[in-house]
Formats: sequence, C-alpha cells, structure tokens
Amino acid sequence: RIIHLVDSPGHTDFSWHVSSAYQACDACLLVVDAVEGMGARTHQVFREALTHQLVPTLVINKMDRLCTHLGLTPTEAYLRTRLLLESVNAAASAMITSLHQQQEQDQDELRRQEQEQQEESHSNNSSNNSNSPTK
Repeated sequence: RIIHLVDSPGHTDFSWHVSSAYQACDACLLVVDAVEGMGARTHQVFREALTHQLVPTLVINKMDRLCTHLGLTPTEAYLRTRLLLESVNAAASAMITSLHQQQEQDQDELRRQEQEQQEESHSNNSSNNSNSPTK
C-alpha cells in the first residue's frame, strides 16, 4: 500500500488549500495543539472534513509544552489532556449531530419537491385527458 500525505496550512489565509486537499484525500489528521486546544479555525476545518465524509484522526501536538512552558506536573498534564480530548469529542458529537440533522432536512425537502412534481405532473395529465376528445 502507498500512503500519500497532503499537508495543508491551517491558517485562515490558506483555507482554499485545505478545501482542495480534502478532495484528494480518503482520510485526514486533525492536529490540535495541547496548550492552545481547539480554536475557531480547528472547528471550521473539522466540520469541513466531516462534510467531505472524511473521518479525522486526532493528533495532539506539542504535548511537551504542557510541562516545559506551563510548568504542569505529569498528573496536571494528564488532566489537561483529558479535558482536551473531552472537548474534541463534544465538538465532534455536536458537529456530527448537526450534519445529520441538515442531511435529514435536505432529504425531506427533496422528497417534498418530488411529491409536488408528481402531483403537478398528475394534475397536468388529468387536465390533458379531460380536454382530449372522446370517441
């Protein structure tokens, strides 16, 4: 098997790079900074990945900064990482639920439009049949 990795910048100025990369991928890595957590852009990228039906794999980056820059003990670093995982899971759950609801609404709208077209077609056929001469 061959695996191609496509790296796209996470900065907002390069959002079209991310959108283009999704179309070339079967899966994606969602890289979250251990100290910064999920920012607004991370949420946006995550939602877009789910929209493209990609299953993101979470990668927590810069774990060492919890202890070196923030001065957390290993136990505190563990607890902070656990909170980060819980926040990512909560965000994922909310996004997936929202996407499913949107898909259901879209399907309901399509069904309604199809039903209206069928009713319109049926009424047109009925009016055409009533206007045709009888033998």
